[in-house]
Amino acid sequence: MSDAVTSPSAPLPAAQAEPAKPSSSAFCFTDPGCRTEVRLGALIILAAVFLWLFFGPTVCSRLYLIGAPLLFIGIPIQAIQARRDGRPGYPWKLGVVLTIGGGLMWPDLRYREVIGGPVYVQEIAPLLLAAGVWIMAWWPVARTRVQSVVTPEQKASA
Repeated sequence: MSDAVTSPSAPLPAAQAEPAKPSSSAFCFTDPGCRTEVRLGALIILAAVFLWLFFGPTVCSRLYLIGAPLLFIGIPIQAIQARRDGRPGYPWKLGVVLTIGGGLMWPDLRYREVIGGPVYVQEIAPLLLAAGVWIMAWWPVARTRVQSVVTPEQKASA
């Protein structure tokens, strides 16, 4: 005789099933509610930046030109919807990381083709910095307005 509830191979009834645990978002740079084109554009831009030496500047520049319009269009829409409708998920953490990363990369990616010649900067740093600054520029717009709630007592005293 076996008891179905205590048997390790028997499934638990629906009433006793453990609730699903939310996934950890410790290393997630976009929160739930972030628009798909923003996530996809940021992913393509990051791929273009970090695969620069593997695929070369031509392929990665084309990748960036695919991802940049998605970010260019998606960020203002996300910010306006966050302001107007209270939509969550503005990727401010991604903007901070791209801005800091592009700024810190800039000095390391300088080079000279000829000794004593002009100093050039690989396009990776300015492109990453531009994407981060674009995201951060819309952050003040994305912050939801605080609705002032007037209580009946405040109305009566006014």
